[in-house]
Amino acid sequence: MIYGLTGQIISIVMSFIVRTVFIYTLGIEYLGVEGLFSSILLMLSLANLGFDTAMIYSMYKPLADKDKYKIQALMNLYKKAYRLIGFVVFIIGLAIVPILPNLMNGTTSVEHINIIYMLFLLNSASSYYFVYKQSIIIADQKNYIISKVHTKFVIISNVIQVILLISTRNYIVVLIIQILFRIIENIYLAKKANDLYPFLKVKNKAKLTNEEKKDFFENLYSLLLYKISGVVINGTDNIIIAAFLGIAIVGIYSNYLLILMTLSTLLSYIFYSVTASVGNLHVTESTEKKYFIFRVIHFLNFWTYGFCVICLWNLLNPFITLWLGEAYVFDKLIVLCILFNFLTAGMQNASTIYRETTGLFKKGKYRPIIAAVINIVASLLLVNNLGLAGVFLGTVFSRLCTYFWFDPYVIFKYLFQRSVQSYFKNYIFYFLLIIAIAYLTDLLGSYILVHNPMLNFIFRGILCLIVPNLVFFILFRRSEELKYVLNLMKKMIPINVNRRKGLSS
Repeated sequence: MIYGLTGQIISIVMSFIVRTVFIYTLGIEYLGVEGLFSSILLMLSLANLGFDTAMIYSMYKPLADKDKYKIQALMNLYKKAYRLIGFVVFIIGLAIVPILPNLMNGTTSVEHINIIYMLFLLNSASSYYFVYKQSIIIADQKNYIISKVHTKFVIISNVIQVILLISTRNYIVVLIIQILFRIIENIYLAKKANDLYPFLKVKNKAKLTNEEKKDFFENLYSLLLYKISGVVINGTDNIIIAAFLGIAIVGIYSNYLLILMTLSTLLSYIFYSVTASVGNLHVTESTEKKYFIFRVIHFLNFWTYGFCVICLWNLLNPFITLWLGEAYVFDKLIVLCILFNFLTAGMQNASTIYRETTGLFKKGKYRPIIAAVINIVASLLLVNNLGLAGVFLGTVFSRLCTYFWFDPYVIFKYLFQRSVQSYFKNYIFYFLLIIAIAYLTDLLGSYILVHNPMLNFIFRGILCLIVPNLVFFILFRRSEELKYVLNLMKKMIPINVNRRKGLSS
């Protein structure tokens, strides 16, 4: 968590610097092109088929058992699969070139659009030929190694990009630098994996048994369906916006998306760090303990995402105004829909963690496909009537029709063996509480007028820091979930101190 969060904070700072220089040197249309092409290639990543998740999951046991032959067999399969995937991504990407003009509403002043797209495609396809060896590092709980290396490459690459943007204003040169640094980083990490696990360098013909292959591909099939759904739900928004509303709107939205994705990534380091612990809990503890920890995670999920949404509602537009100017700001209705999408996605974390660690992802495995279809249809219908807000409402609608109710239903029925009504009651209460406090802080911020934009931003920030956390604490100070979290934090402090002393001695 420490290395991941530190690296992510550095990436955040560098991203904002590069984004600012990018906008002022090249303009919003180039930003829109980048957002559109990134979404297209996200769709092409369906070729991955969930191989990375299935492979990492398959390596946990052989790593614990030090079964080198099994690891070699898995890596051989992964190597062949990813080289094929890289080739498929490149071929499908080439087939899209003739229809690129149809994906952009109106003309664009961006020159050499096909060359830019080909560089994006090359960047995506080439990564598959080197990245597969990182899976063993991740499965062996040494992801901090990857975080350290990635942070160094991010700093160097972004500094060079800023220099090139200011000196040349040439987007193609910047993209070439991105490709070179990504390839070098992946080659370096592949070499690092060889150093950590020397048996990977030994030539071998290790293969999985037929039974092992069957188990692997059964898990892969279920994960594939989730992969398709996730890519469609997260990747189609920019494509629909570009096709119906224009490339410039994609560029403006990409600034909001950068902030939201940054927050999501930071929060994911907190929640998904407990995934392995929940997996252990599933096989060692009673049903009551599993249910209680689920409630704790759901409570923490509400507090962190609720706090973030309240801050974003009050500070997002003022921040972008200070950063880029009023021309890059959406109206309140669009921001509301964007945050509604962000909150409903974030509030699923507890259900997602339990679904993935207990094997319940095999229940209702076709539901993700239904979610993806609903998302596309609803977004296409609503964008014509509601414009940009309709795209996000379509995504929210698809999530409410599927993930929102089905995941907790399955978990409560098969794991906790109790009614799911208590979950939905808590969810609705949490949701309404977040809306009420967001309105309250906005009202307080508007009531006390501060004409200086920077001072207004700081004042609203102080309100957002105090009001929601104070209200949450007053309302939940007697709850079992909060008491458990506070006691756990108290226990962790002396443990960390003793560990440091032990390491020093």
